[in-house]
Order: sequence, then structure tokens, then C-alpha cells
Amino acid sequence: MTIPVLTAADLEVLTIAFPTLDFTSPERRAVLLEGGSRDVQAAPGSGKTTLLAAKLLLMSGKWTHPGRGICVLSHTNVAREEISKRLSATATGARLLGYPHFVGTIHAFVNQFLALPLLRSDGEVVDVVDNDIFAARAMSLLQYKWKLKAWVKNNPHNGPKAIASLRYEGAELVLGWEEGDLPGVGSPSRAEAQALKDQLRAKGVFRFDDMFAFAERLMVRFPDITKRLSYRFPLVLIDEMQDTSREQEDLLSRIFDDTVVIQRYGDRNQRILGPGGDSTKLTFPRIGHLNVTSTMRFPESIAGVVRSVQVHGEAVTAPASPGAHPPVLMLYDTKAVAEVIDAFGNHMLSAFSDDELRRGPVKAICARKQGESKSLPGRHLCDYWPAFLASAATSTGHESIHRLLADPREFGVKAVNLELRVRDVKRAILLALRAAKSVAVNDIRDPVYLLRRLEMAGFDAAPVRSLCQYLATERGHTAAANWPACVDSMFAALEHLMPPATDHAAFRALDVFEAPVGAEALQIGPTNQHVVLHEQRSLTIHLGTVASVKGETHFATLVLEAHGYPAKCHDLEGALHSIATGAALSHKATESTRSFYRNLYVAASRPTNLLCLAMNRERAPDVHVQALRDRGWTVVLLGEPSAKPAAAVPSY
Repeated sequence: MTIPVLTAADLEVLTIAFPTLDFTSPERRAVLLEGGSRDVQAAPGSGKTTLLAAKLLLMSGKWTHPGRGICVLSHTNVAREEISKRLSATATGARLLGYPHFVGTIHAFVNQFLALPLLRSDGEVVDVVDNDIFAARAMSLLQYKWKLKAWVKNNPHNGPKAIASLRYEGAELVLGWEEGDLPGVGSPSRAEAQALKDQLRAKGVFRFDDMFAFAERLMVRFPDITKRLSYRFPLVLIDEMQDTSREQEDLLSRIFDDTVVIQRYGDRNQRILGPGGDSTKLTFPRIGHLNVTSTMRFPESIAGVVRSVQVHGEAVTAPASPGAHPPVLMLYDTKAVAEVIDAFGNHMLSAFSDDELRRGPVKAICARKQGESKSLPGRHLCDYWPAFLASAATSTGHESIHRLLADPREFGVKAVNLELRVRDVKRAILLALRAAKSVAVNDIRDPVYLLRRLEMAGFDAAPVRSLCQYLATERGHTAAANWPACVDSMFAALEHLMPPATDHAAFRALDVFEAPVGAEALQIGPTNQHVVLHEQRSLTIHLGTVASVKGETHFATLVLEAHGYPAKCHDLEGALHSIATGAALSHKATESTRSFYRNLYVAASRPTNLLCLAMNRERAPDVHVQALRDRGWTVVLLGEPSAKPAAAVPSY
């Protein structure tokens, strides 16, 4: 099959579909007109996802194959939603959002076309595919595996991580794990780990990685699936290719044969792999790739910081920035570590008007949530904001209805994705009915079909439908004062579906209604938000990890230093020489050092207006601090400095 050819004349359509964007640069035009298999290495803020959406819009007007489609794969729902939003703006582009095309995440594609069909055809139960839920259930089951429990107790660093991340690997479903370590093959405790994993499989509880193993199993059992999928999707576009693991890349290369045109978009400098990942084994970007080096997100004042921690490729370029707010270095005394986020908020409120602050989110991010380093704070996000880590599971390890019904972060801030909200609400209802041993849901595994399956079985679904609407659209269900009334409303709507012996008191006492650990202290709002008050003005700062904000754009970003593993040093301390002087990372640098440079590259490239770096002043050599002042940085000091010798300058 011949893929539609795009010409320079076709690009005129984009001036109407994307009136506020500029596609005239030679780099961007080359990407849009490329018709063969080619990689695209794009800088942060270069409009990579928008370029992909623009290309799809042009393709949709020329696509004439009713039974064959374009496959668009991404790593995150954020990117998928952005592409879908762009396409749905026109009738022509909207055609790509339905059959025979596919626009979704790599995980969704593998689930829909490979893993779930195999599991269902083999009669296996699929209840939930979720890493957090799996981890909670696995740690709960561990209490009944005596030998394995003893081994984990004696290996506190590696054991719990391995149990929480148990996964199947390869077509033979070999037991593996993402983090930590397990006892040796053949040992009684290793056998219990295998039994634990298989028990959760029998209950239909899986991790995301498990689906790739079942996909491989299907391909071994039915080798012609490659030809079928290659025929169905003659053009494949992959976004965020740098985040693809070696296993995922290998699977994708086997799903689509050489008859398929494959174009891969990404930025290898933003490659943040999971534990044990080896970036040297990945092929993106291949020789002959196209480059988009100019950013449209941030000014030169921020681009200079981004370039200083850039490991690969051509340097990021940005427009000149006269009058732009200079970057900020915040140095805190150890005792003042908990004051950093408030100090950043006060600086923002002093530097910008309320109208300016409404242009985008303000976020504080850190490479690690928590850690075991004995060095001086800050080592991880919890040093700066201890309330960040609240367990989402009940004390029994079961999935929490309390968490599912909590207000989404977007409530009161921006439009809420009701599709996702209703899904969580239906799952909460399904969990409550299961816990009450309702026969009405014995055969219901997917909450999406809850109402339909109840109606098909002859039950009155009207009260359940009303309950869904109430729980999905009203706010504050999980506030301490409202939670009992919320449970009561669920009982009133679901009573006719429960066994006669389940009265009001018995329903309220079900374990699934237990609030997550730590929730009592968090009733005022989510743990990842902090409101700073200053001179009768306020600012909400969102907190998270660097990995959680990939693909995002912020008005301002506070980058909090972290103690890196396996580099075993603090990231800003290790990179400060490069940031202050512009010196490139040594070609002899270890992969762990390169890894924390990539984390800082992602973090520093989020904001449009202000970048702030925060680090313990004990780790900031005076020579580097002065160099940053000389380059126009604002240096803010928090707390009383302690006496210290001149800090050594690390070399990387």
C-alpha cells in the first residue's frame, strides 16, 4: 500500500486549522513532508506533539482506505488527549478517532489487540491492570507467605520493592520483577513468590508489564498476527519514543513488519528509564533522523540552563529574552528545608501579578518521592513536604473506595474528564457490592459495563445510575465530615442488590470503606497541593516527581534537589558546575550520572516564565554561586548559615 504523499501546497491547510502556530521553519516543514520511515529528535517545547497532530490532520484528508488505518501510539494519556483534541477540532481530523484507526497509548494498544483477547479466550479473569493496586494486594498476601516474608524482612532494601513489582516476562511468563531482588531460583521462598504472583493472576489482578508478556505469548501461539496487524495499520506514528523500554521496542518491532511506514518522535535527552533500564540498548533516534532544535516554550534565560544539562544531540535554541525573569537559585539552611516551598510561593507572588499567574500551573518537583540516604536534607520530596506520601490502600491491602471517590485534582481548577471520573465511581460501586457479597455482580469484572450488565440480569439499575451521577459530579465525598453520609447514600442506592443479611451497620463496617493510611491529616485537600498566602493573595503550588510532569508545560517550576540512586550523590550538587559555567558533561561520565542529568533536563524544560533551583547551601560551592550571580541569576538565602569549610567542587 502507498502512504498518501504530502506536498508543500498541503501545508497551507495548517494556517486555518492551527492559526496561532507557525509551521514555516525548515525543520518543521521537513518533518511534516517526510513520507518514509524516519525518526524525529525534537527539543522540549518544540511542538513535537502538535507537529504529529498536524501531520495526522493532513493525512486524514487524503486517506482513502476504509478497512485500513493509521496507528498513533503514545506513552501517556496526556499526549493522547492532546492529539485527540487537535484532531477533533475539524470534521476531517475527527475521522482518525474511530475505526479503522487507533489513537492511544502503547499499553492500550497491546491490551486491545493482543493481551486481553488472549486472556479472555483462555477463560482467565481480568479484574484490574494497575501497578499500585497490584503492589497493595501483593504486600497484603505477603503476610501469609511465611518463608518469603522472613526473607523480605531480612532484605528490607530490595525485598519489598521486588514483591510490589512482581511481573511476568516473555512468552513463557517467567517470574520477574522491576525493582529490588528476589531469593534464588529453587529456594522455598522463591517458590512462594511464584505462588503469590499466580494467586493474584487467578484473581485477575495484573501489572501493566504483565500485558506485554501475554502479548508475546499470543504472538508465539499465533505467528500470523504480525501480518494481520501490519495490514491493518500500514502507517504507525509513535510519540514519546524515548520512553519506550527495550522490551517494548522489541515487541513493537515484531508486531509491525517492514511493509509498515514507522515514524518515531521523541527526545532522547528526556529518556527517564525505570530501575535497571539500559538506555544504551535503545535505538532511538536512528542514523539519518530529522531534528527540531528550536523551542517555543521558554526564553533564552531558561534555555541556557536546559543546554547545560543536555547530554545528547544538537543544542536547544530559544528566542532572545530581554526583560525575562532571571532564573533563581534558592539556598536553604538544613533547618529551613520545610520553608522552601513557601519561600518559592512568596517569590512568585511578589514577582508576578494574578493575571500572569493564571497563565499556567506553578509546580514544585523533585526526582525522588522518598529515599534512605543519610545525607543532609533535601534528599527527596518528603523532606520538603512530608504530607506528600499518603497510602492509597487500606490497612488490609485492598483497593480503597475512599481513594476512588476523592475529588480529582482538577475540581474547581479546570474541566474534569468525566469519563475517567465515572470509571472510578463505577469501580467504587463494584468494589462495595463485591465486599457485600452481592450475587448481582458475580460475573462483572469491568466496571465500565456495570449498569448494562445489571439491566441485562433483570436488576433495577436506575438507583445505581442516579448514585453514579451524584458521586461523579458532587464534591467533598471523602472529607471527614462527609464520608459517613457518602457511605449511607451508597447503601440506600445499593441495598436492593445486597444479601438480606447486609444491614446498614454491616455495610458501613466493610473493610473497603476504611480511609487510606494518613488520610486523616489530609482532609482539607490533596497531598500534592499547597496554598501559599502572601499579603492577602494566594497561590496554589502543585507538588510531584519529575517523572509525573513529563510532557507538561508550567508557568513556573521549582526544581528541588534530590539524592540520586544509583549515582549516590545529589543531582543539583553534581550538575552545578555545568549549570554555573556551561561546561559540558564529561564523555567519561557514568550512566548513573547521565541519568540524573536527563532528569534535570526534563525538570528545567517545563516552565515558560520562571525556573527556580533549590539546594542545601552546604552543597553549593561559593565559586559556583558567584558564577550564577555574574550570569544574572537571583540568589535567595533561607535560614541561618552554619559554619562550614569551603565546599569542594565535584567533577563530572
